[in-house]
Amino acid sequence: MANILHICAKNDNDGNPRRLFVMSNEEGRFIAAWDEGYKGSDAVPGDFRKDAYLSQRLDVPVAQYNKLRRTLPSPAYAYQVEGYSHLR
Repeated sequence: MANILHICAKNDNDGNPRRLFVMSNEEGRFIAAWDEGYKGSDAVPGDFRKDAYLSQRLDVPVAQYNKLRRTLPSPAYAYQVEGYSHLR
């Protein structure tokens, strides 16, 4: 089971959502993030979608949202996430 949080910041001035699904490894270090946009849990690769759908919401400041979005990779496939190459 993947450990995914639903990171939420206030909407931008145009009303667009600022939400990420952020995955962490067993040590609690963030390893990947996907911008939700208007896709919901479908923004996450298929193998992790159920976990993203059931993830716990965490409200954060906009600065933290921007930092996570800027610094973490957003792999298109589950096997590209660090530690999940066995899913290939």
